[in-house]
Amino acid sequence: MAKKRRKPTTFIIIVIIFIIALLTMERSTGYISKKFASPVNLNADQASVYFSPDGGCEIAIVYAINSANKTVDVALYSFTSRPIAQALTEAKQRGVSVRVILDDGQNKSRYSKKIFLINNSIPLRTDFSGALMHHKFAVIDSNLLITGSYNWTASANNKNFENLLIINSTELSNTYLKEFQRLWRHFRS
Repeated sequence: MAKKRRKPTTFIIIVIIFIIALLTMERSTGYISKKFASPVNLNADQASVYFSPDGGCEIAIVYAINSANKTVDVALYSFTSRPIAQALTEAKQRGVSVRVILDDGQNKSRYSKKIFLINNSIPLRTDFSGALMHHKFAVIDSNLLITGSYNWTASANNKNFENLLIINSTELSNTYLKEFQRLWRHFRS
């Protein structure tokens, strides 16, 4: 007597039920979001929002860098802004520890501030992984976070529609600082 084979539709139904069960478990336990997310509670008065073009993004970043007392750690995809580069070098001259990570595309960019920063003794590392280092954030004194879609470029400031958040939160800043440290170890000078 030959064994009766299950129909492929039975297998598909079992797989669908299994997937639904996993999704239901994730919603009820929050497993996926707990594993990958770092939830942080913020008060409304801890964040400032800016928009470009001409919404004060560049000025806000310069002001934040000028307020630095100990550290400025920056991870950027694109960096061509003269005023921000100058603010970083002035912070370095004041004794602030400044470190910058850039995407390797900045090696070819005509207006990149990479060489300017290196010539001003700012430690800089570049992503040579072949993937984009698409972050746009800075952590100042482990308690002030600058992030958003805003690239630190003249085009972002004068032409593009971008956003910038400056958040005063030690907890959130430390989350970003961990990512910065991971990238700093991974990339080379």
